[in-house]
Amino acid sequence: MASSLALAACGGEALDASEELAAGTVVQQVIVPDDGESASSDRRIIVYLTGDQSLYAVSGGRTTLVAKRSGAPSLAPNGREVVYAKLPDSWRVGDAVRDTELHVYNVKNGKDEKLTSGHDDTDPTWTPDGKHVLFRSQRRTGLASFWKVKANGKHLEQVTNAKCAAPTDLSYVPASLEGSPVQWAPADRRIIVYITSQPNDSDVRVIEFDKGYDVASAYSLGKGFAPQWTGEGTLVFKRNVKGVVVDVEVSL
Repeated sequence: MASSLALAACGGEALDASEELAAGTVVQQVIVPDDGESASSDRRIIVYLTGDQSLYAVSGGRTTLVAKRSGAPSLAPNGREVVYAKLPDSWRVGDAVRDTELHVYNVKNGKDEKLTSGHDDTDPTWTPDGKHVLFRSQRRTGLASFWKVKANGKHLEQVTNAKCAAPTDLSYVPASLEGSPVQWAPADRRIIVYITSQPNDSDVRVIEFDKGYDVASAYSLGKGFAPQWTGEGTLVFKRNVKGVVVDVEVSL
């Protein structure tokens, strides 16, 4: 994500939501329900990301620019907060991209708070209980790993590879491809699936967590790409077999 943010335009002033949607510039959106509705409601778009990496919020028909040079918005289970990654405000066009920081935006009161800074923190996602944000970072230790932090920025912990010195260690767990968020299982909300690299040579990886969202097990399902959970709780992904793309379905 960091490289794409570096190449993105700085963005202009806030635009009208209808103009932005009509122009087809929305590349990612999260749906925020009104109070009393479920988090799956699609009644209105509240937070969306445009092609120039600008993050906007819609409230009462008015569009507000939340952040420039941002990405990967993820809605909290409570439907009130969105976590996202962005380049720091000090970054200028032409600067080397080293740091990306995480922010939490409250869609109800418009308050935006910095969650992490000083490292390459990307691809944040809420744990299903809403108590932690899971994200990817490499510069913190030199190994691309998953980390977690409380929604208030406290209790930062390394989730994978805490005892590893190199990718060749037996306990090493590859992290997700940068810019490719993890997917939580709909049936068992403590399982994630993700890919580790580009489709032509990627592994489909699974991590199962305990109740505290520490790793209980981590393993590979083999080569593949485009994993998706089904309504039955199984996992479907694609695999290239001798030049032919086939579907693989597994039950975890």
